[in-house]
Amino acid sequence: MKHPFVRRAAAIRTATALGLAASVLAVPGSGLAGAADTDIVLDGITLAQAATTTPFPGITRTVYQDADRTWTVNVMDIDPSRAPITFNGSIGQGMYTTQTVQEMLEQTTAVTSRRPYLGVNGGYFDDGVILDKANKIYLGDLGGTSIKNGRLLSEAGGGRYVYDPVTGKAVGLRPANSVLMLQNGRPYITELGTKLTVQLSDDATVNRKVDGVNRLPGRAGHCLRNTDPTNKDVTVVGGVCFDPSEIVEYTPEWGAPTPAPDFLKDTTTDDDPGVEVLFNSAGVATACYRPGATPGGIVSDTPRGGHTVPPGGRALEGTGDGATWLWDNACASKPVTLHTVITDTRFADAVADTWFGRAPASAVEQPIDRVLYATPVGDVLIRDASVVYQVADDTARAWRTASGADGFGHLFFVTVEGQKGGTAPLSYGATRSELAQLLKALNLVDAVNMDGGGSTTLNLRDQNGNEPPVTTTSDTAPRHVADTVYAGVGGYGLAK
Repeated sequence: MKHPFVRRAAAIRTATALGLAASVLAVPGSGLAGAADTDIVLDGITLAQAATTTPFPGITRTVYQDADRTWTVNVMDIDPSRAPITFNGSIGQGMYTTQTVQEMLEQTTAVTSRRPYLGVNGGYFDDGVILDKANKIYLGDLGGTSIKNGRLLSEAGGGRYVYDPVTGKAVGLRPANSVLMLQNGRPYITELGTKLTVQLSDDATVNRKVDGVNRLPGRAGHCLRNTDPTNKDVTVVGGVCFDPSEIVEYTPEWGAPTPAPDFLKDTTTDDDPGVEVLFNSAGVATACYRPGATPGGIVSDTPRGGHTVPPGGRALEGTGDGATWLWDNACASKPVTLHTVITDTRFADAVADTWFGRAPASAVEQPIDRVLYATPVGDVLIRDASVVYQVADDTARAWRTASGADGFGHLFFVTVEGQKGGTAPLSYGATRSELAQLLKALNLVDAVNMDGGGSTTLNLRDQNGNEPPVTTTSDTAPRHVADTVYAGVGGYGLAK
């Protein structure tokens, strides 16, 4: 059996470190480890080293600023071979909500001395659904493939645009969204697609697509296109897909009661009372909720929503024809099985194949490594030590968060702060193209743009074990985000 997430591409066929980027192994001499020792000169701005510190063993923080302090750039260079450091991520209280980076870092453990050394805001999320307007708390629906605890927590989103390197114009879309994977002390950047199916355990020909994981039925954020042209019910508005006929899976990491009908007040695609089925940890259906149904067995005359996902189990909510499928099969006491396939589209490699419920006799399962954390990110900026983000008319400026790896397997977190209250155009932050050039100057071989703007946050543990932000766009309270990625206590340092 192939080990989870081992790359089979020729450039890394002999690699022993799981999840290590192909480019890290395939580009020898791609640059010195660590931050640039000289000024970084970009179009319109020159950045000089303002300070370099080692807040924790194996972690170097370098701060760059221009003469007018229009930008402040924090570069966190994390070398897991120098000290026992682990890479991971946190979704805080659950997939259903958002929290500040500080809250999520401090909730990782009750032992103050074991809290992460540092963390940044993680993946893109659907900020179009607000749970608490006064406190700016959003639904925590991550906009692409998310993995934790050996489970898929969010389905793949549509890939970002592909740009012509000559004209800088969009010429297509990637097959799946980019992700940052943290596994066994190494970072890896790739694109992960997902295929989710629910089927009868005794007849795989009776099946239906599972449309999403840990999100609201009827709404898929960060959706640039309808990936199923045969589904004529889907409408795409402002990068959001609306579909009145879906099946959505919930894992225990959802962290709240399942959503009830009409949760979304600005659309009708989630109004269907539908059907909900709960499954125990063995994959056996234990409850079916449908309004107007005749109670008996596992069936209750109750709308979907408001139920807790069983420990180790699942919940499925169906609307439209998705509700019909669940009613005709799972609610009729026919054993059903959930099938999840995760594909690394960068190498056309099926890297996980899991079953929840009774798997077919011929199934060969490839489990997801429980130490793996994956979060959806934005545009790929650097690949194989080359700038690949070359976009015409790239003028949008914002505070930025980026992550990447150098040729020695170091993980980098980089934030670009604009000047608060500044009036110069550069004070609003960096364009993605400028960010790509900055990361190239730092000798990174793979790098991506992460959620930025008001989400940009960098937190460092202080002497009291707390995790205050050192970078945040707000002087009052940092933005609530869906997840954080961090470097923490653990791992196995190799160097002496």
